[in-house]
Amino acid sequence: MKFKKQLATIIVLLMTIISFSSAKSEEGYMFGGVKVFDYGIKKSDLQEINTSLIALGFSSSASSTDNTGIGFDLGLGVNLSDTIALEAGYVTYGTLEINTTLTGPAETVKTEIDGDGFTGAAVLKLGEDSEYAYLKGGLHSWSFTGKVTASLGSSSEPLGTGTDPFFAIGYRGGNFYASYDYYAIEDGDISSFSIGYSAPF
Repeated sequence: MKFKKQLATIIVLLMTIISFSSAKSEEGYMFGGVKVFDYGIKKSDLQEINTSLIALGFSSSASSTDNTGIGFDLGLGVNLSDTIALEAGYVTYGTLEINTTLTGPAETVKTEIDGDGFTGAAVLKLGEDSEYAYLKGGLHSWSFTGKVTASLGSSSEPLGTGTDPFFAIGYRGGNFYASYDYYAIEDGDISSFSIGYSAPF
């Protein structure tokens, strides 16, 4: 229920931005880009997986991950002033892949976790109109799904939904921007580096 209420709030914000931009088109803009995620998985997290599998009866378990994934975001914004803007968007968090090799009996398991979300944020711009640094803060309503694939088949299950803060610090030059983004997710977090393009409409 909480997720649905936050999602409705972000949709209302998005529609407000669209309506405002239609009336004053020079203040509206769209943006989108590629994001390289760092999921922050530690050796201790992998060891917890291994310990759980050995407890099920396997002789040994070894898990590994490259801890990265490729996602993207798309959105609309409106400039309220020379320094303040509001944005609403959609983001995919990429796919975290964990590979596990088991013995006794022998088995190979691939775990994939992916998700997406909707964002609403305020932006503080520091600099000139065409070249500036910026700070961004807001909320993202997220949803994640897990898929486990083994020799006998695969199974997918929803892992959860929620709404948490996210923040970004970035730089825009002309129509291009780059940023570091931080997404809180319940008692954890993920981060990304983004490169994208923004244009008025």
